[in-house]
Amino acid sequence: MRGMRNLLMVLVALGLGTKRHWHIFIAIFLGGLLGAFAPYNQLHPSFAHQTFEILGQVFIRLVAMLAIPLIISSLIIGISSLGDSRQLGKIGGKTLFLFMFGMFLASGIAALIAYYTQPGLRLPHDLTLGSGIAPLILGDIKPITGFTDLLLNHLIPQNPFGSLAQRDLVPVIVFTVIFGAALGSIGDTARPVVAFFEAVFAATMKVVDWVMIFAVLGIFSLTFTAVSHEGIQLLTHMLPFMGSVVFGLLMIILVVYPIALFFLARVNFMDLYRAISEAILVGFGTASSSATLPVTLACMERRGGVSNRIASFVLPAGVSMNMTGTTMFEVIAVMFLAQLYGIPLPIQTIFTIMVLAIVASIGAAGVPSAGMITMSLILNGIGGFRPEQVAAGLSLLWAVDRILDMCRTSLNVIDDCVVAVIVAAGEGELNRELLSSGEAWEEVV
Repeated sequence: MRGMRNLLMVLVALGLGTKRHWHIFIAIFLGGLLGAFAPYNQLHPSFAHQTFEILGQVFIRLVAMLAIPLIISSLIIGISSLGDSRQLGKIGGKTLFLFMFGMFLASGIAALIAYYTQPGLRLPHDLTLGSGIAPLILGDIKPITGFTDLLLNHLIPQNPFGSLAQRDLVPVIVFTVIFGAALGSIGDTARPVVAFFEAVFAATMKVVDWVMIFAVLGIFSLTFTAVSHEGIQLLTHMLPFMGSVVFGLLMIILVVYPIALFFLARVNFMDLYRAISEAILVGFGTASSSATLPVTLACMERRGGVSNRIASFVLPAGVSMNMTGTTMFEVIAVMFLAQLYGIPLPIQTIFTIMVLAIVASIGAAGVPSAGMITMSLILNGIGGFRPEQVAAGLSLLWAVDRILDMCRTSLNVIDDCVVAVIVAAGEGELNRELLSSGEAWEEVV
C-alpha cells in the first residue's frame, strides 16, 4: 500500500497523474517537433502556419483579457480580508510583513540574476512571431522618464475608470489596493461589496478553467509557430533564461529559507521540507498552489506542528497573496524580454519592474500559468515594447512556461509553509517535537 502511494506521488510530481496537465508537455514536444520539420516560408506561408499562428494569438488574447478582472477581484478579496483579520492581532500584521518582505527579496535576487546573466542577449533581436496577426493589446504604452513622471502619470489615477477603459493597469491597481484597504477597515458594512468581488473572482476563475481547455491547442500553436519561424535552436536558446529562473528559485529554497528558519524560528529547514514533501510534490505536479492547499494544510498540522489557528489563516492567505516564485519568474521574464529587444534597463526601470512584479504576483491566483496572465501589468507599466514584440516574447515564454510554472509553484508552497512556521514559533504555537520526529507523522495522501 505504501509503495503504491509513493508511486502515486512520483506520478504527481512528474505531472502524470490522472488529473494532471501532462498533456501540455506533449503539446510542447509535438509543437516543437513539427515546427522543426515544417519551417516557415515567409514568401509563401502555408495554410497550416497561418492557422496555428492565429490560434496561438487567440490563446494569448484569451488569457490577457482575464488580467483585469482577475487582478482587481483577487486584490480586493485578499486585502479586505487582511483588514478583517485585525481580531488576530499581530498575527495578521506579521504574516503580511513576511509575505511582502519575501516577495521583495525574491524580486531583488531575480533582478540581480537577470542583470548579470543577461539571458535575453542569447536570442536574435529581430523575432517577428505574430507580426501580421492582430497583436496582443496592452493599451497605450508609454515609457517612464523619471520618478515624478512615474508618480503623477503612471501610479496615481485621476480617473480610475478612465484608466481602466484605456487598459492602463498600474493606476487601476493603485486605486484597487487603496479601495481594498478601505473595505477592510469598515468591517461588516463592506460585506456586500466584498461578496460581489468574490463572485467576480469565482466567475473569472471559471472562465480561466474554460480557457485552459484550449491550452493544449494554444500552447501547441505557439510552440509550433516559434520553432517553425526560428528553428529548433530557438528553444535551446531559451535554456539560459530557464536556468536563470531555476537558479533563483534554488537560491531561495536552499539559502534564504534555511537562514530565515534558523534565525527566526530555530527550525532545521530539512525537518520542514521533509514534513511538507507531499505538498511540494503535489504543487510541482499540478502547478497550482490553490489545488495544493488541502494537502499543504494537512502537512503543516499533522507533521509540521503548526496549530490549526495559525495554519488556517496563514496558508489560505498565502495562496491568494504570497507568490514569491511568481514574483521571481516575472522579474526575470520581463528583464529577459527587455534585453531581447534592446530596451534600456536603468535602475529606476528595474525598481519599477520589481514593484510591479510584486503587485502582479499578488493579483495572480494560485492556478497554472497565472503569472503569464498578469505579466501584462508589468509590460504596460514600464513601456518601451511594441505590440508585435510583446506577442513574440510571450509566445517564447509560453513555450517553456509549463516546467517553470511547476518549479515556481513548488517555491510558493514552501514559502507559505516557512511563513506559517515562523509565525507559529513567534506565537508559541509550534509543536517542535512533532516537526522534528518523523515517527509520529500521520499519513497525508
